[in-house]
Amino acid sequence: MQTKLHKGQQLMRSIILFLGIGIGLLIILSQAKAQTANPFMYGEVETISGDVYKGPIRWGSDEVYWAELFNATKTSNDFLKFLSKRQVEQLNQEESEGSSWLGIDLGALSIWEDRFSRTSHQLDIQFGDIKIVEPSGRSKARLTLKNGVIIEAGGSGYEDVGGSVVIYDFELGEFAVRWDRIKQVRFTSAPANSKNGFGEPIYGTVNAGRKGTFKGIIRWDSDERFLDEILNGEDRDGKKDIPFRSIKSITKKGNGVDVVLNSGREFYLTGSNDVNRENRGVVIFDPEIGRVVVPWRDFFDLEITQPKKEWTLAYDDFSRPSGISGTVVTIDGEEHTGLLAYDLDEAWEFEILDGNDDDVTYQIPFRHIKNIIPKNYNYSSVILRNGTNLLLGGGRDVSENNDGILVFPSKDTKPIYVRWSKIDQVIFD
Repeated sequence: MQTKLHKGQQLMRSIILFLGIGIGLLIILSQAKAQTANPFMYGEVETISGDVYKGPIRWGSDEVYWAELFNATKTSNDFLKFLSKRQVEQLNQEESEGSSWLGIDLGALSIWEDRFSRTSHQLDIQFGDIKIVEPSGRSKARLTLKNGVIIEAGGSGYEDVGGSVVIYDFELGEFAVRWDRIKQVRFTSAPANSKNGFGEPIYGTVNAGRKGTFKGIIRWDSDERFLDEILNGEDRDGKKDIPFRSIKSITKKGNGVDVVLNSGREFYLTGSNDVNRENRGVVIFDPEIGRVVVPWRDFFDLEITQPKKEWTLAYDDFSRPSGISGTVVTIDGEEHTGLLAYDLDEAWEFEILDGNDDDVTYQIPFRHIKNIIPKNYNYSSVILRNGTNLLLGGGRDVSENNDGILVFPSKDTKPIYVRWSKIDQVIFD
């Protein structure tokens, strides 16, 4: 009897030991994954002289995160050759103020094709979707994506093409390389446990009342983004400069804000654009939405927190694009399924849908969108994959200014063009 009891106790100890080891390994693996999730841009900058600098990258004086946007113009659009002259004329008639669609001479289709191929279109792409940036002129660049596709980009009026690139070399420190000295910028994943060269991100949750709640990386006043940066203001005892690292929450109140520190101390601050209506808005890089800008009018409060694992988008979290695909349902009940060229322009999951909810602005990668349902001339319902339903207006992507959708049912089938006014909904795969 004692022998059986002894064997049972040994078996129980073995099971407990095994479970303990398993749980320990899971904890170690989860911690390792959290440590390797680095939101900062990282890579190599090679100069025309052959020098190579490696480390965290800051694009100009602004973008540092993979989730931030590279802004430029596309210098060509291959999808437009699939439109007929009649379809172009219909679009031309719909343009406001009687102006020709993009100023194109429709006298001959061949001339139209030549001119149209050089027309510019907006390009917004998260840095995490880019593999290589190669300057090709003073205000031009060639972008290679993770799937090998190359996009020619122009930069007239955009700071992201033609400006300096800052690199934090861990031996040399932080310095800028001029655009005309750059041969290539090659993005890569940061090594495990690599340092954040420029600072630690501010993570938190923004409450915008009925406009929603957003979480992720924060830029305060569209400027401050690191924990060691300063919130400026004044209270009854004078000027206060408080590092974001010390702050637990910021709540709008009257002409200022209530600030609660991690220690529990509280201050009411006024007198600075950091804490009053001159604030330029709170930017949130929400991993399930994209880039959201909440203006001061709609801001309620910010709670600064430790990042959750799903909030940190590392380079490898941006998947290799394969193309936007789905089904376009017309108001007549027809369904057209295949690869989609949305607004005759956006064709990849990384491309951005722009829209506004009043003054709250959204820039949403198509990879996060499940449905788009036009509601009227100016607004569309945009349903995200996380279930969020947004009513957005204010841009051509969601209004009657949209140029429609080309559907490619298969490689060898002629594409089908559906005008925006004929669309009941778009369902993305």
